[in-house]
Amino acid sequence: MLGVLLVVPYLVRGPLALLPIAVVVLAGVGVGLAFRARRHAAPAPVASGAMASAVVALLGGAVLLAVFLASLASLGVDHVEARGQGPKNITAVFSSDGQSREFTWDGDGFAQVATKGPWAEVTVTAPADSADQNVSCQLEWNDELVVEKSGSGSVTCRYDRG
Repeated sequence: MLGVLLVVPYLVRGPLALLPIAVVVLAGVGVGLAFRARRHAAPAPVASGAMASAVVALLGGAVLLAVFLASLASLGVDHVEARGQGPKNITAVFSSDGQSREFTWDGDGFAQVATKGPWAEVTVTAPADSADQNVSCQLEWNDELVVEKSGSGSVTCRYDRG
């Protein structure tokens, strides 16, 4: 039940974001109490059951904490995908967040990047011997098509989420 409450830190920032850590700490306290009950006069089946329950809770809480922390680390990172089509050997220059990469695609290609920046751009250019050929580009931001253009020779798709 406490694992379900891991959604709270996504909705509310601040002290409630410590909830997953509290789940692991409480499970650890349960393990400690189970050890104590096992040593002091508790019937063996009760102590063993308490120990097993506490260990399972501790492991489950640790897994939930790891998943939660990995999710928090990825907050604010956007997934950007650039696509380009045209004749053979088109050149694509993909830029985002101060990074720039150049690709040569065989008529159809794509590139992906994770970025914290607010913009991305791709320029698709036909080779010199096919400068009159039609080329196109698309940008997807977090799996949503945000820009699509086509034209002769060279086109640029730029998206600024501002």
